[in-house]
This record gives sequence, structure tokens and C-alpha cells, in this order.
Amino acid sequence: MKKIFILMLFAASMQGIFFSQEVTFGGSLKTKNAIGLPAKDSSKDEDKRGKFIEAKTTFTADLEVSKDDSSLKAEADFTYDALKAISSSYDFVSGEQNFGVKLKEAYFDYNGSWWSMRIGRQISSWGKADGLTVCDILCPKDLSALLSEEYADSRLGIDTARLSLNWNWGTADAYFIPIFTPAALPLQDGNPLKEILIPPTVQEFSDSDIELPESKISNSEYGAKISAYLPFADFSLYGFYGWDDEPLLKYSAEFSSSGIDGISLSANYERMAMVGADAAIPLGETVIRLEGAFFPKRYFSTCAEKQIEAEAVNAAKIAAGLEADEVVTSVRRNQVTALAGIDWMPYGWTFTAQYYADYVFGDTEEIDRDSYVHLATLSIEKSVFNDTLTLSLSGIVEFNDWSWVIQPKAEYSVSDQISLNLGMNYFVPGPDKDKPGTYGQYKSLSCITVGGKFSF
Repeated sequence: MKKIFILMLFAASMQGIFFSQEVTFGGSLKTKNAIGLPAKDSSKDEDKRGKFIEAKTTFTADLEVSKDDSSLKAEADFTYDALKAISSSYDFVSGEQNFGVKLKEAYFDYNGSWWSMRIGRQISSWGKADGLTVCDILCPKDLSALLSEEYADSRLGIDTARLSLNWNWGTADAYFIPIFTPAALPLQDGNPLKEILIPPTVQEFSDSDIELPESKISNSEYGAKISAYLPFADFSLYGFYGWDDEPLLKYSAEFSSSGIDGISLSANYERMAMVGADAAIPLGETVIRLEGAFFPKRYFSTCAEKQIEAEAVNAAKIAAGLEADEVVTSVRRNQVTALAGIDWMPYGWTFTAQYYADYVFGDTEEIDRDSYVHLATLSIEKSVFNDTLTLSLSGIVEFNDWSWVIQPKAEYSVSDQISLNLGMNYFVPGPDKDKPGTYGQYKSLSCITVGGKFSF
């Protein structure tokens, strides 16, 4: 009875606080289902035609409380994934279990006349790119789903303190991130992306095989952003020093007289720095977007074949009584990424085109990639029938191996609260069978998507 009385007293006090402030509660319930198209995976001779690739139901709750110059916000996703194995554990970061709770944001704000601060779990977007990552590296991404979510929804929250200085013509933001948040990887059993990320020769690989940076103050991350909003253009400068949110992979082989008995895989994270800039220039119905980033001495994993070959040489040396050499599992290279885009909006149409380039200096044979990687995107969108039906067509083509993906979509608003959508993700490999390309490797995951959303 005493505990019940205390809970009732707490609820009554919270009710008094809420009534003295402005409280907004909203959210949504959405479903997403993906059904495989006839697209055979030649490496496994497997056709996913008619099989469910994705079956998710997500309830999003959003609470905002504000009074005077202060506010509080909390947003969380409660996701049920019918295709994942039932687990009694819960993941409060990426929500990768059968039933997952993903805390997207939970922070409080204070806004003064010329300065503001935000402390807690929050999401910040950097850069002007549409669906591509150039400067947008502050928040890690959810890599456990392939192009099935909007790019904006793929960002994961980070635990940080942000201090902002505000002027009439711009802002300056400083970020202190004491705890590292990695990208969410597709390591859950049943996730079709796991088969692509992890080579079939690897016996087992899970979160326990990934070494995270130790949680201590010296391992904190730092970021800065300066933005100017001028009549003729918007400009931003970025700086970041922290951890690369994707791990470096280390392969280890076990040998016997008959050859390789098995291959194990582990991973760890390394430090990373970035400086970047972007600009958005409006020209009538057209907006020109430019963005670039420089990563000095970034770490790259050497390819699995190189590491296993070095392991085999060491095994032979040890058998001969010689001293083994150190296996090189990563190299450091300067990297530059850049993007140029154009948005054209004539007569209710929206056309978006982008060209993206990624250049790594020095020898790239060890990391099994081209020095220069480039691709282009195109998106066309039009709303009809009094804006109740939105039709869109988007596509990406990468020029190194000439693989591409096309994504048509139709979304119909039944009411102000309910919408239904029908779409497709179709992946096409390049002409070289030995090099399917960035998007061609997902050929077996081509699918029809069906979903709906209720917002309140």
C-alpha cells in the first residue's frame, strides 16, 4: 500500500507540472512488408521470389513538454519484426530483436536570446546531400535495413551536449559526445544483409566479436558546425574528431595439413577526423547544392583474401621454425568525398539529380576498392488528385561496375491521418559477372514493398 500511495502521489505531482506547461503527444503506427521478386542469387542458386524479405510494424511515440524558454522531447520506436527470431533480450539502441525498443531522442533544451543548449540523446543532420553521406557523419546510421527506410530515419541518436550561439545571419554549434554510439550492423540471424556483409567462409560473427572503444572521458568525440544564412546562399562548415562508426574487420584462419579448417572474424573501431563544407544556392525554381569532406589518414580494412594469404604464409613460417610476420589488417589513407546536386521544382514537379564522388589517395589494392568511386542519383516526384496521390521514381547508378537500383513508389492519402504506399526496389548488377557492383550484390533482395501509416 505504501508503494501504491507513493506512485499515486508522484502521478498527481506530475499531472500538476504537465498542466502548468504546454504538452504535446503524438506519434504514428506504420507497417512495412517486402516480398521478393524473381532474382536468383547465382552464388547460392537461391531465388527469393514470393518470400518475405521484411515484415515490420513500428509504433512511434513522441512527447514534447515546453514552458517559457525550456523544453523537453522524447521519441521512441517500438518495433515488431515478424522475420527475426524471438529473443527475451531487448536492444535499446537499434531495436534489432524480434521486439525492439529504439530510443531515438530524449533531451532537454534551453533557448536564450543569443545562445541555447541541448543535452541528452539527440539526432543532428549535417550536409545538403539527399540520401547520400558526405559530411553527415555525426550520427551513426542503421545499416541493418537495406533502402527500406527513408534516409532521415536511418540516423541513430547520440548522447551529447550541444552548445549553440545564434545570430540573425547564422549559428555556431559545438558538440561534446562522451559515449560512442556505433552504426547498427545486420548481424541478427535471419537478416538477409548478414549473408552479404559476412563471407560464407566465416563460421560465426556477432556483436560479442566486436571490440568497442572503452567508455572513458579520453575517448570522447567532438564536433563543430558553423552556418551562415545569407540572402543569396546558405553555407556551412563542419569539423569532427571521434570514432569511425563502422568497424574494421580482422580475419583469422586455422590451418591443418589439409588446408584451412576455418575462418574467424573480429572487429574494432579506430579514430577518425573530418573537415567539410556545403552550400545551397537558390536560383528561382532551382537550388544548386554543393558539399565536400576531407578525411585525413582514415583507417580502411584490408581485404579478407590479403589477410588470409598473410596468415597462410605465417603458418608455413611457423612450421619451418621461422618467426611470423605481423598481419596487416588495416591501412591509413587520405580520403575526399564530394557531391554536386540540383533541385528543380517547375509546376508542381520535383526533379532532383546528384553526382557523388569518393577518392582515396595512394594504393587501394590492399583494401579491394577503386581509388575513384562515383555514382549519380535521379529522383522525380509529382502529386496529383488534389495532392492525395504522390507518385515518385528514383534511381541510383554507380559508374565503376555499372550496377544500379530503381525505386518507383506510389503513396495515397486516405485521410489526413492515414496513408498507404506501394513501391519496388529493383537491383541490377553490372555486366561483369565477377564484379556485380555496389548495388548488384543485392540482386536477390529485389522486392515489392507494401505499407501503411497512421499518424496522430
